[in-house]
Amino acid sequence: MILKDKDTVVFAGDSVTDADKLTTDDGLGKGYVKLVHDSLIAFRPQCEYRVFNAGVNGNTTRDLLARWEKDVTEKRPDILFCMIGINDVWRHFDYKHPSARFVSEEEFGKNIAAICDKAQGVRDFCLIPPYYMERNRSDEMRIMTEKYARIVCKIANERGISVLDMQSEFDGYMRYRPGQSISWDRVHPGAIGALILARAILRELGIG
Repeated sequence: MILKDKDTVVFAGDSVTDADKLTTDDGLGKGYVKLVHDSLIAFRPQCEYRVFNAGVNGNTTRDLLARWEKDVTEKRPDILFCMIGINDVWRHFDYKHPSARFVSEEEFGKNIAAICDKAQGVRDFCLIPPYYMERNRSDEMRIMTEKYARIVCKIANERGISVLDMQSEFDGYMRYRPGQSISWDRVHPGAIGALILARAILRELGIG
């Protein structure tokens, strides 16, 4: 992935990407998107980039697809990162009604494929599979997260799309400290996790 002067970079996703963007003047939020944006200014002051935060709290792949044209396509990204899927998993564990309509593995795969179809016109597209900051590999939510992540990787591999494996990044951290030291729910990255995410994305962009 090569970042060029005047590029438009869009980050699509859920609350991990959103990071309270509606409370910030620039709409970039308080998480990894803001860190990436500021790093581009700091490390490439000679260049100009347009950065958009297209994350929305609580979104599943189903929700993201419904707003794709307005929030992603209309921004005309040159580079697009899409991190989605943890809510597709999470809703299986925090539901309050037995008739809740979950995003099944089958639907998830179809949704990821549809997202890839919609991103075909983007010069550089990178999928970020869902992660879960739990080092106990027998935890049932970690098991399901890994299943959904494998679906993302399979579809990306079939289509020659780049994948950024954040689970491995967080697993490296969790060799020394538990995921709860970053976030009590082991999903939202907080300040420390946002740095880990931003560092990995900057590497993907060839910066740092």
